[in-house]
Amino acid sequence: MKISRHIGWWVAGLILAAGGCVRHSEGNAPADTPRSSPVGTLSPADQSADAVFMFGRGKDIYVNWTVTDEHDKKNNRLMFARFDTEKSVFDSIREVPPARGLQMHPESMAKVAAGRGDTLWAVYRKKLPGDRSRFGGHMFYAVSSDGGRMWGPEIKLVEDSASTSQSFYDVALLPDGRMGLTWLDSRCERRGKSLRFAVTEKGGRFGPDRTVARSTCECCRTDIYADSAGVIHIAYRNLIEPDEPGFDGQGDVEIRDMYYLYSTDTGRTFTEPVPISRDYWHVYGCPHTGPSLARTGDSLGAVWFTAARNMPGIFFTTGKDGRFAPRRLLAPEGRHPQMVALGGKFYAVYEEYYEQDGKGYYRIVLEEIEPGGVRRRFEVSPPLTRNDHAVLAPAGKGRLLVAWINRDTRRPKVMYRLEALPLPAERELPLPAGALLWEPGRSPQ
Repeated sequence: MKISRHIGWWVAGLILAAGGCVRHSEGNAPADTPRSSPVGTLSPADQSADAVFMFGRGKDIYVNWTVTDEHDKKNNRLMFARFDTEKSVFDSIREVPPARGLQMHPESMAKVAAGRGDTLWAVYRKKLPGDRSRFGGHMFYAVSSDGGRMWGPEIKLVEDSASTSQSFYDVALLPDGRMGLTWLDSRCERRGKSLRFAVTEKGGRFGPDRTVARSTCECCRTDIYADSAGVIHIAYRNLIEPDEPGFDGQGDVEIRDMYYLYSTDTGRTFTEPVPISRDYWHVYGCPHTGPSLARTGDSLGAVWFTAARNMPGIFFTTGKDGRFAPRRLLAPEGRHPQMVALGGKFYAVYEEYYEQDGKGYYRIVLEEIEPGGVRRRFEVSPPLTRNDHAVLAPAGKGRLLVAWINRDTRRPKVMYRLEALPLPAERELPLPAGALLWEPGRSPQ
């Protein structure tokens, strides 16, 4: 059965990392838009590329990835390219030299983010000399003031010796021009990790961090999103032990569900975390897949993966002021979603398993979701290929830039497609069976 096959695939994902990341934007799609482009390859064919990330700001979209060296991880390199949405072309690929030797983890990927003017930040993770821990690592960052041509020295994010590891981070440009950063930190009083938040100060350096949530899942990417109204939204996977509030009393295995908090005062204070959906996913392990948020109008959308009650899949909901509607199933065979909002609609990307002629493949799906519930799905990647870790960003003129990792060859590569709205009917996919898998009469809140 496909479901049993995918439960096995997901269990393997408890050990292997998965997931890309993306920045979120809002906008309006004009009626006269160009046609979608053919699929292109961004990374060189003689390099192994992984852990793709995308950050949009104004007319520019920055796409970055890690080039891995299978013989010596000290040679791993952080590469990026700027996509000019007005000219619809990529600039030359550049390296971030201070990041040489960075760790590669598709769910805790490095990030190149753009601020005002020509300022760029590169955030990444490395092992300290002598660190023999299997999963440990420390976060560093570097700043460029000329669009990435030259980079300053790397700066260690956390100097507190009590913090022995930081990971699964995300960045967002805040309305006041500062860069916001979230991550999971080993400084935690209970099992799991704490969720930390920091913002840049004068000179581009990150200031003191503070705890905004405690006892989180140790290994799922966090999501920070700043909307046009100035609200800072954060989502993450929580960890609830049997002796903690929110546990459902079933068994003795902890719950790992998605939670949400927000700030209306540029990050000075945050609300108490609330569940996005009470899935009650009892799992003793690392899912390695985080949530994604986007907003259109006054509707905040959330998309995530859960395998609660042996029903794995990607789910979606909308909310306002920390109250969310019952979840809806998007794709029982989908994994690792990312989402943006454009033209009053939500657009989510994810990989989806399917079989043809006895062989299995993973396609990249772009799903259009109207706040009222109307949905359409489209295939982005070439048919009969193996792809994952998709990311996307609005690209102006009613378009979306989508990138992902293709694994059909020995060396994985970054592929991309510029999609124009409305999406082409010839690549439309049928909706999967089962639009809602929450039991009738049972609220996720």
